[in-house]
Amino acid sequence: MKLKCYATGAIKCRCTGVNHCNFLLLEDYPPSKSWSPGAVYIKYACFDDTLSVHYCNRAVSIAEVGSDSEGYIRTPGYPHFYVGDVCRWRLKANPEQKVRVTFLDVSLRSIGPFENHCTDYVTVEDQNGNSLLHSCEQVELPLRLTSITNVVDVAVAAKSKGAYPKRGVLLHYKSIGCVTLRAPSNGYLVYRNEDVAHYMCNVNFVFNDTRERARLLWCYDDNRQKESIQEAVSNDSTRRSTGKETKMTAHDDPNMIVDIVIPSLLIAALFIGNAFIVLIIYKYRKRKTDDIDDEFNTIPLNVNGNAHSAGNAV
Repeated sequence: MKLKCYATGAIKCRCTGVNHCNFLLLEDYPPSKSWSPGAVYIKYACFDDTLSVHYCNRAVSIAEVGSDSEGYIRTPGYPHFYVGDVCRWRLKANPEQKVRVTFLDVSLRSIGPFENHCTDYVTVEDQNGNSLLHSCEQVELPLRLTSITNVVDVAVAAKSKGAYPKRGVLLHYKSIGCVTLRAPSNGYLVYRNEDVAHYMCNVNFVFNDTRERARLLWCYDDNRQKESIQEAVSNDSTRRSTGKETKMTAHDDPNMIVDIVIPSLLIAALFIGNAFIVLIIYKYRKRKTDDIDDEFNTIPLNVNGNAHSAGNAV
């Protein structure tokens, strides 16, 4: 049986932020009494605290990709206490990206018996003023929030006096999405969405590395695109440099012989054939007309060489 640390409530409260932790499972996590016999594994997620942001009122620029595209923020004194004050952080990513905030731990003063609202609370708002979170409740499971804009404001407001004996807030931030790469000088971007970008080269140009006109760039979870955009080169220059023809698909490179010359020759042949047929018909009809005219214009002669009239017929 495998048990994650953040799902154990009291165990999490006791073990978060310390190097060594002792607990009694049956007492610290009562639901374990109903478990069948077996082994229990506690899983910890560790990070370098020196790299986290633990000062209030800071602006955090999140990189587009790489190790600086994510990080951690904690309230001062975490996990032993938090100070009664207002801590603000502004998280800013590339304009084409979003910001994902994951609350790993929220341990603030809860609503008291004679109170109807949170005295200490955490809020998350994006640049448009949309409220993503406003709560003082304990986070048992990681709470993941994704903004609509590239700027997010996180605030922990505590009106409690002095240092309050709760852990405070621990969160993880990350930029989400890939940035649109510049199209080649002899190409253009067809379309893009959150998952893929489609690029094309101009007619008679291909990408230098693939020798193809089209390229799809897929965006991965770490904001990384598997391929890069290479410069588009002339297909003719590519053929001269390689000494052979570059194989192109019919949709990528127009074939002048197939698309222009052959249809033109067929049309010309049709015109010539029709003209020849018309000429033959004209010759045939003219010849037939001449024969008829010759038959009517012929005058029969007698043996004496005199012409017979109709009334002198024998």
